[in-house]
Amino acid sequence: MKKTILAMAVLAACMSTASAQTSVTIYGIVDAGLAHVDNNNGSANDRTTVDAGLMQTSRWGFKGVEDLGGGMKARFALEGTLLNDVGGAGVNTGTPGGTANSTALFDREATVGVSSAFGSIDIGRQNILGIGSVGLADPMGLAFAATSPNVLYGAMNNGAVYGGFGANGPGNSALRQSNSIKYVSPTMGGAGFALMRAFGEQAGGIQRGSYQGASVFYNAGPFGAAGAYARMKNSVNTDLLTSWGIGAKYTLPVAVIKATYITNEVDSNNRKIAVAGVGVDFPVAPALTLTGAFYNTKLTGPRRDDSQQYHAIARYALSKRSTVYAAYTRANTDLVVEAASGTAAGIAAGNINLAQGIVSVGSDSANRFVVGVMHMF
Repeated sequence: MKKTILAMAVLAACMSTASAQTSVTIYGIVDAGLAHVDNNNGSANDRTTVDAGLMQTSRWGFKGVEDLGGGMKARFALEGTLLNDVGGAGVNTGTPGGTANSTALFDREATVGVSSAFGSIDIGRQNILGIGSVGLADPMGLAFAATSPNVLYGAMNNGAVYGGFGANGPGNSALRQSNSIKYVSPTMGGAGFALMRAFGEQAGGIQRGSYQGASVFYNAGPFGAAGAYARMKNSVNTDLLTSWGIGAKYTLPVAVIKATYITNEVDSNNRKIAVAGVGVDFPVAPALTLTGAFYNTKLTGPRRDDSQQYHAIARYALSKRSTVYAAYTRANTDLVVEAASGTAAGIAAGNINLAQGIVSVGSDSANRFVVGVMHMF
């Protein structure tokens, strides 16, 4: 009996040690709200919708880490979009070098890697460096990703506009790159850097459908800043897209001030899109935060346009995991949005709806009202 008890104690100790060295976490965000949009050209284009991922993109994921000893760890991450308004999951991620789309369950991230005192290396599908570094200073904290200028144009999450470049194939977002390798340095005094490369996996040259990026960042005390640069080639290596951006935030006793400037340009036609943003968070009570944000988006090159977005957001924390929110947005564009905006023919002609998702065809301005709830697990 004593031997049995001793054996069980040893087994329990071994299991406890193993669990301390290896961990897997399931996490996510489920966000949904009611949105109403009024366009200035009459009620024909007004709409009321139930949308997922308004304040933060709904998602679910798994992440795990194993302690290998000597300060080295193995890790993995799998994260996918949740379309909880319709019960769907995952979005199209594309096929390198082709036109076919493939719906990926883990479209947001699918990586495996190692980390140590020398930094971390992750391999798979992951965010470009601009969103990971400059994103720390986004005026709205990356809220309303489906219509945010910083996400659509700064982070290039618009397949119609940027899908011809990078490793995902035509027509797909460039925000996340498949077949990529990313290195992130350790931080020293709050400062560090990152390098990333994505491969188009095509015959005829390593540059075809490639992404190359670098970023630097600093985040210590009340101040944080970051900068990123990227080069993306098209699938036949005949055109180049370059992008760079900077962002900074400063925490005051009564507010957090944030500002970003991000621009990208296509070499063949000099099409340039630049997004400037500024915002402030006011924690007016322990559970209540008010946010004001402004974005100006400019298009130059084959065609010129200028768009503005004004945001007022109130967030109320019901708990550490649950938040209710309300928001108002005003969006303007210089030119009346045309039917060809966002189509292949429209993009080829330089016709881009800079207020995508808010201002409808035939209009040049709109108001949006939103209420919703977000839960994190």
